[in-house]
Amino acid sequence: MSKVLLVGKGYPDRGGIPTFLNTLREGELGELHEITFLNVAHSGTPEGGEVTAGNIGRTLRDAVNVFRMAKGQDIVHIHSALAPAVTVGRAGLLALGGRLRGAAVIIHAHGGNIETWLTTRRTRTLMRLAMLPASRVVAVWSAGERTLAGALGRRRVSLIDNGVDTERFVPGEVDHHPPRVLYVGLLTPRKGVLDLIEASRLLRGDGVEHELLLVGGVPDEGPEAAEPVLAAAEGVARLLGTRPPEEMPAAYADADVFCLPSWWEAMPLSVLEAMSAGLAVVASDVGDVSRLVTPECGAVVPVKDPQQLADALRELLVDQGLRRRCGEASRRRAIAAFSSTATAHAIDRLFHDVRHGDPA
Repeated sequence: MSKVLLVGKGYPDRGGIPTFLNTLREGELGELHEITFLNVAHSGTPEGGEVTAGNIGRTLRDAVNVFRMAKGQDIVHIHSALAPAVTVGRAGLLALGGRLRGAAVIIHAHGGNIETWLTTRRTRTLMRLAMLPASRVVAVWSAGERTLAGALGRRRVSLIDNGVDTERFVPGEVDHHPPRVLYVGLLTPRKGVLDLIEASRLLRGDGVEHELLLVGGVPDEGPEAAEPVLAAAEGVARLLGTRPPEEMPAAYADADVFCLPSWWEAMPLSVLEAMSAGLAVVASDVGDVSRLVTPECGAVVPVKDPQQLADALRELLVDQGLRRRCGEASRRRAIAAFSSTATAHAIDRLFHDVRHGDPA
């Protein structure tokens, strides 16, 4: 058993990182190790990825808190999107706080835009410098692993798949008429929500009845980024707002099809949660989505293509039997390949390696 300081944005923040951290703390990893959690979420207007006085002040305070709380810890495990530059620099400062206390530091990268950002000599140099305090950097998707390894060296980068609690996210018992299409995520164009709304309009124009449900809140860029989505959703979709973690299994169980048409992702937990909940899935071909969603589970479509999105959704919406078969295949795949237990055991092995000085 190791003493681990877990660092990242938890609730009330929403999204993949808070969900992942909650799963680690409440799942098997929390039973295998003594975990202390430093929640670096903040209140107020989001300013993600921007150089602002507020972000600089928060970063300095958080680095001091990491240094203070890392005393006596074996490992500091930091979770970050790790792009763009401001986020990389912030992660490096937090890592330095842990390393100065003598702890081994792991940085867990969750941001699907790393592969498009980390493409120049300047960004690779920044990444190398910022990651100097880290013993290992973890990617949660294949292209992220390759991109980070190109900057940091293959021996310092590991791939660990995200996982879902398949006992918590379980199928519902009711088929709805008309069928319900669920989206879970931030309400911002970069998540493809406008593409989904347009696909819904196309389907209704063709007489394909359905309900579109949007669960999510203000994105990291700030409330202005949500305004186009809110305007486009009027009269087309039901806005359900954010949901506390304990209500999310019910949100999936109350739907018939899940859709994530994002412009970039790594290994989206919302897709895994939907699969565990026995939903057919339609998602854009980003990150490792095509490794999650096989043809038996639903469909993977090109980014920013409302017509192909509508075509894929149409097949599932008009055929209840196909929806059920895809949903059953989704759940089988989540249980077999992407459980939170498998993720916990992979992280446990990584903790063992970094504590015993194995750099790879």
